[in-house]
Amino acid sequence: MNPKAAQPKYTFSPVRSLASLSRSLGVSVVDLQRIGDTAGGLYRDGKPIIKADGSIRRTFDALPLLKSVHRRIQARFFQRVVFPDYITGSLKGRDARRNAVLHAGAAIVVTEDIKNFFPSTDAKVVYSIWVSFFRFAPEVAQLLTMLTIKDGALPQGAITSSYLANLAFWDREWRLYENLRDRGISYSRYVDDVTCSSKEQLNNEKIGSCIAEVYGLMASKGFQAKRSKHEIRRGNGPMLTTKLMINARPALLTRERQNIRTAVHQLEVLSKNSTDPVRLKSEINRVSGRVGRLSQFHPIEGAALRARLTTLRVGLDLNQ
Repeated sequence: MNPKAAQPKYTFSPVRSLASLSRSLGVSVVDLQRIGDTAGGLYRDGKPIIKADGSIRRTFDALPLLKSVHRRIQARFFQRVVFPDYITGSLKGRDARRNAVLHAGAAIVVTEDIKNFFPSTDAKVVYSIWVSFFRFAPEVAQLLTMLTIKDGALPQGAITSSYLANLAFWDREWRLYENLRDRGISYSRYVDDVTCSSKEQLNNEKIGSCIAEVYGLMASKGFQAKRSKHEIRRGNGPMLTTKLMINARPALLTRERQNIRTAVHQLEVLSKNSTDPVRLKSEINRVSGRVGRLSQFHPIEGAALRARLTTLRVGLDLNQ
């Protein structure tokens, strides 16, 4: 990756007035201002995310009036941003597997987590993205900030929030990426999960320097690392990033694979005794999603499990 490719880019003309913003979004200035003034109240609770430690992360879903504006902002501005390869989360064609590929076969991997990332991405950070990255006029940047925050910060779950989260470090992250790359260290960020890895073993001094630079990046925008998620793993044991093993190639954890196989077996047992075809069909569909995830990383094993699910579906149809 050359230096220019390491930076996120927006090469379209900046929006210099509210009238221009209105034309870009197809919404009158009066309506945009009215929606912006009340945007904080135009959300409902989304599906909560249950984290690994059992705690619950609150998410939000914009109501139709605001969601329509968010979709227009996404189409007119965010989808025209070119994101560098090391930004791997919440973008079309990029996912946890894409992130894991960047670190597969490493000798050492260091993972960090940004603490309360969305609630900590405040209005100041969001405004700086609109005014400095996009180079929009201050009045435009201010209105777009009001349209894309809730209670002074990014609402996780909103259409626009993941894009703004990916741009939170737009002016500094590329330099960190290049500095680490020049020392043989790969860097990526999957939303709030940061991964650094090296094909060669690193001594404690180099590891400490890498971690300090990552923490410095976070601090530069007012964020903190979640120290309880800090991990250093070496090739003599399982190495993980975004819940995937990367020792040789991206793979599911053995425990997760076993749990999926067990779920299919339990369905087969249930199908012999169930008198509730609606519930059985629902369970088959639910487990099918898990088998689909396994198939992405272990296609042969996944194909065998898919065949077993197909047999269950055929049997269910015959008995109805």
